Amino acid sequence: MDKEVEEKFLQVCRSEIKMLELIFEGFKTLKEKSIQEAEQVREEVQKYSSELANFLIQKSLPHEKGKEWAKPYLSMATSFDRMTHHMEGMLDRLKTMLKDHILFSDRAVKEVNDIFQGAMDLLESLPDLIRTRNKLLAQHIGEQVRSLLKIGNGFSEEHEERLIQGVCMPKSSPLYLGLLESLKGIISNILEVSGKIVSLSPKS
Repeated sequence: MDKEVEEKFLQVCRSEIKMLELIFEGFKTLKEKSIQEAEQVREEVQKYSSELANFLIQKSLPHEKGKEWAKPYLSMATSFDRMTHHMEGMLDRLKTMLKDHILFSDRAVKEVNDIFQGAMDLLESLPDLIRTRNKLLAQHIGEQVRSLLKIGNGFSEEHEERLIQGVCMPKSSPLYLGLLESLKGIISNILEVSGKIVSLSPKS
């Protein structure tokens, strides 16, 4: 990965870290300020993502590096775009919670917090991976992703069971499950990015 490409991916990644941090803060506090700040950062994410896509498309032209060179990078950029899409869905759910004064149970809050923190940790590890292409770090990310997805799937299944039993509130349930699904989507996208970075590393 040449330095110019690396820097553009780092810009996208760092802005997404900032956006997810603000969404996490918004979930913990349910304050409009954090949600508004996250929406402002979303514009920054979109700006950097657009610059990255335009740069890669330009480089894919025959007189530049060509389509084959650009393919894995465009695929990686798409995974980052999917993360942004999941974050936008989370913002919509937080706005609904704020507008309709919907609160989660202590158990649901803890479960979402646990997956949120795991997603934050994984996303924060990507800049190092982009810079170093360290296969051991990629392996660690893979292990963490699989563990978190298993935990997240367990939370979803247990919640659905509690809903059937009438323990959970039907009004908050779609929001809880939606937040979990978005977080699991982000976590899966992080694994995609990690795999693509390693595939671009020089073969040892």
